[in-house]
Amino acid sequence: MRTLVLGGAGFIGSHLVDALAKERNNTVIVFDNFHRGNKDNIKVHLENKKIKVISGDIRDYNSLKKIGKVDVVYHLAAQSNIIGSFLNPNYAFSTNVDGIYNVLKYSVKNKVKRFIFSSSREVYGNPRYVPVDEEHPIDPINMYGATKVAGETLCRIFQKTQNLKLTILRIANVYGPRDKDRVIPIFLENAKKNVNLELYGGKQVLDFIWVGDVIAAILDISGKDFYEGKTINIGTGKGTSIENLAKMVIKLFNSRSKIRKKKSRSMDVKKFITKSNIYKMRAVPLYKGLKRVV
Repeated sequence: MRTLVLGGAGFIGSHLVDALAKERNNTVIVFDNFHRGNKDNIKVHLENKKIKVISGDIRDYNSLKKIGKVDVVYHLAAQSNIIGSFLNPNYAFSTNVDGIYNVLKYSVKNKVKRFIFSSSREVYGNPRYVPVDEEHPIDPINMYGATKVAGETLCRIFQKTQNLKLTILRIANVYGPRDKDRVIPIFLENAKKNVNLELYGGKQVLDFIWVGDVIAAILDISGKDFYEGKTINIGTGKGTSIENLAKMVIKLFNSRSKIRKKKSRSMDVKKFITKSNIYKMRAVPLYKGLKRVV
């Protein structure tokens, strides 16, 4: 198999590359523009002859031509956080919309056998009910969620008109080593330095999932024809408030950090807990996962 991981030097992407590298007879191509990705995340693979690293940008269709033919595409290249999309909406749109359009064209031209698109729970916005299953209406409240909805729509068009065999994964809040610029790594770094933890509201409840559980689900789903054509929620089914998350982090470090609350932000979802009617998974409890990161 020749497997392509778009965004393979990023947080989730590099963990996926780690897992794929262990499989026999599997050539893995890492494609990344290193905007958020980091070569340090994949440095253990740089001498591996079965791992090929290509520096390129999905916004440039011509750069995708350097890849050649592949069997499976894991699309994890994106402006992947809410704040980044808010601060630089042009980059978010060009990467998350123009970029996936290019990738879909490339996949059809090269007759890819399986395409996995990493979407987000942000497509649901503020849920009308929790836990949120795959039948819940889509109603994003921020730029990041809107671009993911656009990406999903393009995927469905290519599925219907070009017979592209794809699966869409709506992933909850992933955490683990190599993450940055999101709530958990920010809290961990501040608690480690005894710096106060700033909460925008603090009452928001989110579903945090260990990156290893996400990788296991991605590989399981991509390897089974049953999941072809489906949209699947990936999460733990457990909710944790941001305030309780901050308390967990402070406890883990025995930190002198204090919790400081600020006004809540309109771009933040108030409550999200995952439910899937399609895929069932076992998940690492949050406190145990946080200990692993520490």
